[in-house]
Amino acid sequence: MTTSSPPTEPFAGTPLGPDESAGFGHGKVILLGEHTVVFGHPAIAAGLPVGVHARVRAGSGQILAHDWGLAVRVGDGSDVARAIEALARRLGADPAALDVQLSPEIPARAGLGSSAAMAVAVARAIAVRVGAQAAIAEAVGAAETVFHGSPSGVDAAAAAAGGIGVFTKKDGWQPAAVRQPIKLCIGLSGEPRRTADLVAAVGLLSRRSPAIAGVVDAAAEVTRAGLVALAAGDIDSLGRLFDVAHGILAGLRCSTLALERLVHGARAAGALGAKLTGAGGGGAVIALAPSHRLDVLERWKADGFSGLQTSIAAATP
Repeated sequence: MTTSSPPTEPFAGTPLGPDESAGFGHGKVILLGEHTVVFGHPAIAAGLPVGVHARVRAGSGQILAHDWGLAVRVGDGSDVARAIEALARRLGADPAALDVQLSPEIPARAGLGSSAAMAVAVARAIAVRVGAQAAIAEAVGAAETVFHGSPSGVDAAAAAAGGIGVFTKKDGWQPAAVRQPIKLCIGLSGEPRRTADLVAAVGLLSRRSPAIAGVVDAAAEVTRAGLVALAAGDIDSLGRLFDVAHGILAGLRCSTLALERLVHGARAAGALGAKLTGAGGGGAVIALAPSHRLDVLERWKADGFSGLQTSIAAATP
């Protein structure tokens, strides 16, 4: 699958008829800075051209996403239902009086920000119905709290903005200086994981050991070097930084055997650098291979993994 153009539906909430509205949220990858962003350091994230589309209409609280095998209902106690209940109420809407149809273009629990993309899409669709656009960010945050406990906010920011940006908990999302679009391969491990569990484990390690806290600080310096490389269009250096960042994440026990196979397979196929993206423990890998994207995808396929390629430019201010 190749992703290089924006989705066909508008990014913001859109009325489709007298009783239906739609919204879109971008999937995301973290280029550099996962886990360290929780400690207040910057993360470089990218909102993908693909994500999740949502349609909302008057109904009885059904929530469906056929491609995810999801069929839940408001009030049933499932994470998805509780998240949509939380965001709908923040927008002043009654979730039990709405039906939500999700059309995802990304897999769930794969490290591509599916929950944030869903929350942004649904919040935009509901907000346009009730005239609550100013509360979208707060509503998305309420939904993400259901999924992740204490989210950093980077997934939600990338899902809303698209493109490449830098995020800190203090300053939020800012478009990154990017000399040229970044051409990535994304490899899917097929291993689901829970972000909250991985974030908690790294946080515990950091609190218990000053040495681990120093590693987290070193990883933040890698992210700052990545911002310099992006601004200069220095793709070779960015690839090297991917490799260094992955080594740190692997040392923090965020990697798995499948992720290692994806990373080392990409490098063997000509990638300038490769790393896990997101919390780890499963999920996805990104590889920077502008001249060898097809080689990387073929290597992953031979190793039993699926993947896609994408091109991502700077975020819109």
